[in-house]
Amino acid sequence: MITTFSCSSDGEDGIDGTNGIDGVNGTDGTDNGFGYLVFSGDITNEEAIALAAETAGKNTHTLLIKNTTNLTSIELPEITTLVNLEVIGNENLQRLSLPNLESAFEEVNIRSNKTLEIIDLAKLDGSFGSFSIIDNTVLTTINFTNLNTVTGLRIEEVPLLESLNLQNIQNIDFLTLQSLQNLTSINAASLETIDFLRVRNNEKLTTIDFPKLSTSQRIDITSNPGLETVNLPALTASNAYNSNSVFDEEDDSEVSLISNSSLTTINLSALTNFGDISIRNNENLTSLNTDAIISAGRISFSANPKVQTISFPNMTSCNGAFISENQQLTSIVFSNVTQSTRSIQFSQNPVLTSIDFSKLNSSDGISISGNEELINIDFSALENNEGSLSMGTNPKLSIISFPNLKTSESSFSIANNDVLSEISFPMLASVGDQRRSNFNIENNPLINELTFPALQKIELGGLTISNNSALTSISFPLLTSVGNDITSDLRIRNNNLVKNISFPSLITVNSIRTIDISENALETLDFSSLSTLLFLNIDSTVLLTQVNLSSIQQFSRLDLNSPGRLSTSVINNIITRLVNITPAITQKRISITGVASDQALLDIETLRTNNNTVSIRE
Repeated sequence: MITTFSCSSDGEDGIDGTNGIDGVNGTDGTDNGFGYLVFSGDITNEEAIALAAETAGKNTHTLLIKNTTNLTSIELPEITTLVNLEVIGNENLQRLSLPNLESAFEEVNIRSNKTLEIIDLAKLDGSFGSFSIIDNTVLTTINFTNLNTVTGLRIEEVPLLESLNLQNIQNIDFLTLQSLQNLTSINAASLETIDFLRVRNNEKLTTIDFPKLSTSQRIDITSNPGLETVNLPALTASNAYNSNSVFDEEDDSEVSLISNSSLTTINLSALTNFGDISIRNNENLTSLNTDAIISAGRISFSANPKVQTISFPNMTSCNGAFISENQQLTSIVFSNVTQSTRSIQFSQNPVLTSIDFSKLNSSDGISISGNEELINIDFSALENNEGSLSMGTNPKLSIISFPNLKTSESSFSIANNDVLSEISFPMLASVGDQRRSNFNIENNPLINELTFPALQKIELGGLTISNNSALTSISFPLLTSVGNDITSDLRIRNNNLVKNISFPSLITVNSIRTIDISENALETLDFSSLSTLLFLNIDSTVLLTQVNLSSIQQFSRLDLNSPGRLSTSVINNIITRLVNITPAITQKRISITGVASDQALLDIETLRTNNNTVSIRE
């Protein structure tokens, strides 16, 4: 089928010619072609040549070659400019040549031509719309070496293409090279700016070298199994970066280098300011140059088993870091980072020995877990943490010290650290702003003393200190409130050597339904400012010589049936306080184990008279 349309004028000085043939000044001649040409169906090469001679010309703006069955080659030297070019679904087309085409203004779409081998656009200088070459399974040659201006270029599913020459292109909005199984080289020697680069699933590509690329919005280099080197030595910043500020959270730029199994070297030596940087699952990566980075978005570095050191010596701000499952990583250096606007996480790095964030002033969460050889962490300048703080299962970490941390606004957990002997938060005044989070210190068998000298409030769901087998004392001298509007518990249990527990300033336990103290060696307990609670349970296997509840006013139940018993003086003080509460308490349940004095027994009868249930046993 042949279709032609013309809305253009006749030839020069277009006056009708002789015998119906267009002409010049009334004589026979050739016009400038039809605007819209379609080649389709069973058109042959000969018919296409004849049609092109009659109808193609400089007025031709749309060329469609679609679903032909007999066409094997087409050459249209008459066409110099197009708005749209579509070459789609041609069963036997082997060669496409537009040798004089210089410009394409909207769309070039060359797709699903299963026998197409050669695309010749030798003089194409500019493409100002989308340009796609997709699913041409035997295509081996693309000739557009003169191309210097292109809005966007997609080349996908062209398995026999071995090389791509983009040597004259300086700026491009997007470039996608995907599923080009035999591609071995890309020449983009002049490329300076690109919004979005995607290079994926190219099995034999060994090197990506863009020596002049200086700015980009997004770079995605993923699943290229033969890729060994990524060299972007001039890349300095995302094209959204504002040089007058640190990383802007509105900047969605990203560099992703993921699952390139042969990749050994990444050179980002000039990169100073960018968005997110994701380097993951590159099993042979050994060399990474990111030393120039000053500010970045989120740093994600995981499952790169041969990298030994991650260093960002000049970085001052980032949008969080996630460092995980790097089997040979021994050290992480962010020594000049002062601000992290999202969480910092380090997990499952089995030989990591040190983490240096020595200048970090503020963060949005810190999680350090499952690092088997970790012995040192440095957060010595951190003052504010706006997220959770979690330190868990670091079996060689002996000291956790945050000497300047003042606030931490979400869950707080230190757990399962086998040799941890010191926990130090001398300036921490406030923890919590998350309703369903908790304050937990658990399963640290060598910690001897636990004190938070400046902590005034824990606005989390609950507090648990348990199974710290060497712990002897617990002290929160300034803590005034625990809990929020979520029902939870305060539990201190199974710290087998704890003798002293002190909360002398604790006044309020918001929505804490149970205060459960169960310790084998407990001798003294101080809740001297606590006025209101629901249920208090105290258990110890030794004699309790001091239990200070001197401010208690409202409660539902006191269970003081400690197996080691309460001393007589402790019982006297508690009963004296209870019988002197005004107005008199009623309908409370009180149980005590120990020897009461005669006066205490009289006061107990008074409590019973006021409709309280009081049991005492020796």
